Amino acid sequence: MEADLITRFCRPLEDGVWSRLPSGFGAYTPCLVDTIIVNLSCIVLLFFTIQRIRSLVYGVSIERFKVGNPWRYGPGLLLASFCAVAPLAQIALGVSTVNLDGESSMPPFEITTLILLSFTWMAVLALHVCELRSYTKTFVWYVRFAILYLVVAQTTMVQFTLSLRSYYSQTALHVAISQYVAAALLGVFYLLNFPTLVPQAEYSPIGVGDAHMDGVPYEPLAGEREVCPERKSSVFTFLLFGWMSPLMKLGYQRPLTDKDIWLLDSWDTTETLYSNFEKAWDEERVKPSPWLLRSLNKALGARFWLGGVFKIGNDAAQFVGPIFLSKLLESMQNREPVWHGYVYAASIFFGVLLGVICEGQYFQNVMRVGMRTRSTLIAAVFRKSLRLTQAGRKGFTAGKITNLMTTDAEALQQISQQLHSLWSSPLRIVIAITLLYQQLGVASIFGSLVLLVMIPLQTFMVTRMRNLSKEGLQRTDRRIGLMNEILSAMDIVKCYAWENSFRTKVLNIRDDEISWFRKAQLLSAVNTFCLNSVPILVTVLAFGFFTYFGGILTPAKAFTSLSLFAVLRFPLFMFPTLVTAAVNANVSLKRLQDLLLAEERVLALNPPLETGLPAISVKDGSFAWDASNEDSTLSKINFEVEVGSLVAIVGSTGEGKTSLLSAVLGEMATRSGNFIIRGKVAYVPQVSWIFNATVRDNILFGLPYNADKYNRAIRVAGLERDLSLLPGGDLTEIGERGVNISGGQKQRVSIARAVYADADVYLFDDPLSALDAHVAKQVFDTCLKDELRNKTRVLVTNQLHFLSRVDKIILIHRGEIKEQGSYDDLMANGPLFNQLMEKAGSIEDSVDDEEGDAEISEAVNGGSNSAESKAQEGPALKRRSSSKKNPKESEKEKEKRAGASLIKTEERETGIISWKVLARYRTAMGGALVVGVLFLCYIVTEVIRLSTSGWLSIWTDNTSPKTHGPMFYLEVYSGLSFAQVCITLGNSFWLVLSSLSAAQSLHNGMLGSILRAPMSFFHANPVGRIINRFAKDTGDIDRSVAMFTNMFLTSWFSLMSTFFLIGYVNTISLWAILPLLLAFYSSYLYFQATAREVKRMDSITRSPVYAQFGEALNGLATIRAYKAYDRMANMNGHAMDTNARFTVVTMSSNRWLGVRLEFLGGLMIWMTGTLAVFGNSRARDRAVFAPQMGLLLSYALNITNLMTAVLRLASLAENSFNAVERVGNYVDIEQEAPLIIEDHRPPPGWPSAGKVEFKNVVMRYRPNLPAVLQGVSVEIRPMEKVGVVGRTGAGKSSLFNTLFRVVEPESGQILIDGIDIRTLGLADLRKNLGIIPQTPVLFSGTIRFNLDPFSEHSDADLWESLERAHLKDVVRRNTLGLEAEVSEGGENFSVGQRQLLSLARALLRRSKILVLDEATAAVDVGTDALIQKTIREEFKSCTMLIIAHRLNTIIDSDRILVLDAGRIVEMDTPQVLVMKEDSMFAGMVRSTGPANARYLQRIAMGDVDRNAEIERDAAAQKVKWEATSRWARAAQWALGVSLTSSQQDLTSVCEDDGEKTILEFTRDATMTLHQVLTGQHDSSIREALIQRQGTEERWWSALSRVLEGFAVMGRHSRDRIPRDQDREPFDWSEVSLTGSPVL
Repeated sequence: MEADLITRFCRPLEDGVWSRLPSGFGAYTPCLVDTIIVNLSCIVLLFFTIQRIRSLVYGVSIERFKVGNPWRYGPGLLLASFCAVAPLAQIALGVSTVNLDGESSMPPFEITTLILLSFTWMAVLALHVCELRSYTKTFVWYVRFAILYLVVAQTTMVQFTLSLRSYYSQTALHVAISQYVAAALLGVFYLLNFPTLVPQAEYSPIGVGDAHMDGVPYEPLAGEREVCPERKSSVFTFLLFGWMSPLMKLGYQRPLTDKDIWLLDSWDTTETLYSNFEKAWDEERVKPSPWLLRSLNKALGARFWLGGVFKIGNDAAQFVGPIFLSKLLESMQNREPVWHGYVYAASIFFGVLLGVICEGQYFQNVMRVGMRTRSTLIAAVFRKSLRLTQAGRKGFTAGKITNLMTTDAEALQQISQQLHSLWSSPLRIVIAITLLYQQLGVASIFGSLVLLVMIPLQTFMVTRMRNLSKEGLQRTDRRIGLMNEILSAMDIVKCYAWENSFRTKVLNIRDDEISWFRKAQLLSAVNTFCLNSVPILVTVLAFGFFTYFGGILTPAKAFTSLSLFAVLRFPLFMFPTLVTAAVNANVSLKRLQDLLLAEERVLALNPPLETGLPAISVKDGSFAWDASNEDSTLSKINFEVEVGSLVAIVGSTGEGKTSLLSAVLGEMATRSGNFIIRGKVAYVPQVSWIFNATVRDNILFGLPYNADKYNRAIRVAGLERDLSLLPGGDLTEIGERGVNISGGQKQRVSIARAVYADADVYLFDDPLSALDAHVAKQVFDTCLKDELRNKTRVLVTNQLHFLSRVDKIILIHRGEIKEQGSYDDLMANGPLFNQLMEKAGSIEDSVDDEEGDAEISEAVNGGSNSAESKAQEGPALKRRSSSKKNPKESEKEKEKRAGASLIKTEERETGIISWKVLARYRTAMGGALVVGVLFLCYIVTEVIRLSTSGWLSIWTDNTSPKTHGPMFYLEVYSGLSFAQVCITLGNSFWLVLSSLSAAQSLHNGMLGSILRAPMSFFHANPVGRIINRFAKDTGDIDRSVAMFTNMFLTSWFSLMSTFFLIGYVNTISLWAILPLLLAFYSSYLYFQATAREVKRMDSITRSPVYAQFGEALNGLATIRAYKAYDRMANMNGHAMDTNARFTVVTMSSNRWLGVRLEFLGGLMIWMTGTLAVFGNSRARDRAVFAPQMGLLLSYALNITNLMTAVLRLASLAENSFNAVERVGNYVDIEQEAPLIIEDHRPPPGWPSAGKVEFKNVVMRYRPNLPAVLQGVSVEIRPMEKVGVVGRTGAGKSSLFNTLFRVVEPESGQILIDGIDIRTLGLADLRKNLGIIPQTPVLFSGTIRFNLDPFSEHSDADLWESLERAHLKDVVRRNTLGLEAEVSEGGENFSVGQRQLLSLARALLRRSKILVLDEATAAVDVGTDALIQKTIREEFKSCTMLIIAHRLNTIIDSDRILVLDAGRIVEMDTPQVLVMKEDSMFAGMVRSTGPANARYLQRIAMGDVDRNAEIERDAAAQKVKWEATSRWARAAQWALGVSLTSSQQDLTSVCEDDGEKTILEFTRDATMTLHQVLTGQHDSSIREALIQRQGTEERWWSALSRVLEGFAVMGRHSRDRIPRDQDREPFDWSEVSLTGSPVL
């Protein structure tokens, strides 16, 4: 009955035309193809089309668009209409395309298929109409796939039709072909149709908007597990990574946030990993030859070796495919039973399945071990760096330790993932060669030998590439170092208008860097050419020798050998790279081991306080910063501090006060004596240490929160008012280096931290000097005297008016304690103390040293400065506590909390990389032409590859006679193969050149944008984040973007050509595997939605790990004093764990995808093989189809690898484009006003008078913040000296920011000599203004560059400015003069010298208007006097605006401008303001203390000649400097005299026997030197220098450096230099005439 139904439906004719097909399904072929293949494809297309129409009509939560170019739909509408009408017309006309035997009517299956086709195309037509009305992006690619699927199905039928075309009538053939062509064109149209979309303004989606916000409620994962469920999963779930599926599903539904990611299981936490490692290392380090690798293996090795077991299974699975491919092809050639073929095809599938599981577990295990290794080593390095002694730290700079955490730990992480290949690769090579020998005999040996010869060549090429890359990376380091300097001093760069100068300098380094990368990448392209050429050479040699020895090349031997050569290729080419990586990893291991074995401090707690014993006791102490130094920094130290006492340490600058505290804390090397400190210690350093966290976190410092104790600490530190001004109160985030709070606020946070610690002993290193006078008094009274009255307190201070209120005073002078006792005792019996106190009248308390940072605080925090808000607001911490009680906060409160975060959250794009990013990169590469050439190369390469494989199929077809000999086929095969690799080489060269051009273009664009960005951008973005764009992201664009994109496109075109070949050889196989392709694509989308977000979060959470480490290194003394090793280690561990959470998910999601993709690939191979066997079984001569089947199956075996590679590389390529996206974000940032406005250039010589007018100026730092300048109006007369004073947040720095247009005023005008500065370009304005900042900034380079970066001045001008700044002698002593090197940050100059160089810049610029931000705050008294004298003399004809932090610098100004809350409170002469009792300025003067207030009043009234005082102090300093500079000449003559007496001793040793030895040469050299020093050769030296165009100054300077070395030697007695050991070379350049750092 069923058979009759099929027969009536299909109408087969046993002896009809369709049964004559060489392959197919006989008489049932048209029925089966139409009914199963075409109809099923129609149903698939119909389903997806209906789903898309539903989403277009009824979707309410989808973003909608209007089609911007509807005319482009015209061809699609016409083709869809034709495809829908044509089948119905065919039925109506009765034209059959399957009746070839003269039947009168159409068979039922044909009518059914035509009707279904018509309905399907009608649905597509309706879809086109709906898209024109409203367009969405849902189901687009599914419909495109379904159309392609139907076209492939119709291709199957058309193939059969064309093979029987001689039996068709012309009408029927035209009908069949026309319908197919129309469907194919419609498919091409829909695939390539990307309409221009315009968002529908009147439509807003429902249910989105908040879905992508980080604040969404956390949805618990399956089973409500909050930790990674891997360990608790079942065996099946574990092997197939099913435990990842819930997270993958959630990531597909919406972008993942931090809350969605599992917590680490205990076995992955840093604490557990380090604990295990610490036990292993403690056992290892006591051995005679400790080895770090042994400890790592003991702590982490179990899972590593488990991965090795899975590696064996994975390697074995690699050979299953080639072995059973050979069996399958042989069964076809030998006409074995069909079931043999099915068994072999299934065996290949099960081999793939085994490989999938083993590969997934292998990578999961070794990558997890790599991650754990990194976490363990970073934790170990972090903890070790906190414990290093001074001697141990000597060989490990901060940069080197950071490098150990980043580069070396990463290197060991990477090698952990590859180490098994060192034994696996040789094993795979041996097995592959053995199997090849079975196929080709001796000929295989010749081919394999070529592969072995490639190993040394490959090693050489890799080494050479690495060296070239290393050179490039050194340039990268220089560029990043310079960028770090620029960004750290961006405000100075802008005020000096140096943007273009620095841009040129960075670009010069960048050009050099790119040139090295270009060489490395071109060499890499040549290496790739060799790698691609060798397999061809191997194949040609192997096949050539095989045929030469008389072998017959069959499809089984040829295609199996190709598969085996492919297996052999990877381990051979990777082995040299692995060996090199292992060697480099061993170097990293040794470097880490050296650090872990370095000398460390014993982390013992201090002994507890005991009754009757002092809290601090030092006896006969001698301390030095460097134990190897002969001289001690501190000597003869004897003192005790009783429990509960308040002790002050005083002395002049540089006498050793801070060193004494460091010695007590154990930071210095103890040369002799002993010291002890009892009880818990709290330490407030002179330079406060603040880390990037909230104010509360900085105060708690890892301790649990106690509200009462916390509030008390806030109160006694005087922070209540400050916190009330911060937008988030004590939850306000403090930025990097404390950028958003003032110096005084930092110091008080540090004090609050100490108070909260509730210690027994408090060490204060001059914290009061950074505070306002009234704030300092409040802190002294409420904190030191009241709150801590029962504690032991040691206070280093320069505020001498507090000394009468302490219990004991210790005076330190030149590194020794000279006097100690009570205040009264020292006043009566202490001559040095009395001398110090005599200066108290002129030593002024800091009035407002909470510097211009407070204005920055206004800028970034937006605190209100109104008096009312200050009075009414109240402490912020009270707001915090109230908010905690009420979980439902008001909207206003939420806004305040939102404002608590200063540092802008790093932007994190969601979704796929946009076309805008791709278009940006295309443009940067050179446009569409460059990209078009690349794509043409890819296409031609694949055409030749298919031709090569097809030619091999023809060569191995032994069923028909050959017209040519084997050599002909070999020559054509080799010619095609080498043409393929040559085109690939050209493509690689083109890609390298264009990609590096793109990298250069993007970097230059970002650099220009950053240098022209407003300062608000730098306040909201930490330097580390910006540097990351110039380092990591730019590096990715240099080396990764083009590489991954090239690999993806190469794999994609290979995959497309593979599908084309499968479709050409056996279309049914292609149709069968296409649904698996859809599953591949769906899996990729499913995976990428999660992977993209997790990768971005991984990148963002990686930076804090290293940032915390840098902060910890800056605060080592504080951390050690608080014994906070564990607290800091836990904070670092938490940051590591946060990053590791995302790393685990990234690794596991890759494995999740890999297992599923390769399983689908295995199914494709099985289906292709099965259908090939089925088709071959229906053929008349099965052996004829063996070459085609071999070609088909050899390509099919690569489908799994290709498809997996395509999707994985698509992910990598997309992730790499994140770098382009991130750099592009910085290219597009908001810019400042133009540097030059050609239509509004200032007149020559402007400003000529120097008159400055502010007219009702209102300024706010951001639109939503309160105004910090509120209607400021003031006129500053030409050549007037105006001092600007005010309390914290008054608006002093804001006033100058508007003058330099660092921040643009909101309203009002600023006129300079009558010209509105807003009409001028920024360069024209800033170059005509002078500034001497409070903190001097020098940049790495030369002295010339730091003075004149634009090379606008002559050498004479530069020397003149140095002379007037009192630096000429210092610079001239260096042999390089103006070309002398300035190290990073100017570290080879003293602070005073840096400030003098800033003064020289201002002198060189000769500006008519000069702004001084308390230019002498950071220098000693003598240098202060010199600078003040120079300013008064050199700028007396200039208009000067001075921000006052010390009142004595502006007390003699022409007028004083007093600001408060952004308004001008008063402005008059100092005399008038001082006499007004109710003036704010008079109050400031009084707050400095009675003695100092009287002194200031006398200066203001003219009773003290301030200029005479400055002249006297400057003259004394100059005499001191001249005395030190004369030391060189004195040393020269002294040495000359000493040489006179030494010559006789040398002469007596030497014997003139005619033969000169080294002794005689030494004697003659000594005599010549003596003659030079005594002036006997002056004329000869002068003549020689004239001939060589040298200068006497440079010659004598160089000789002086040599004499300095002799001077050092002379200070060492002879018996201290051992004669029986080698002496290390001495670097004379490190010695200075004055004892100060050498320039």
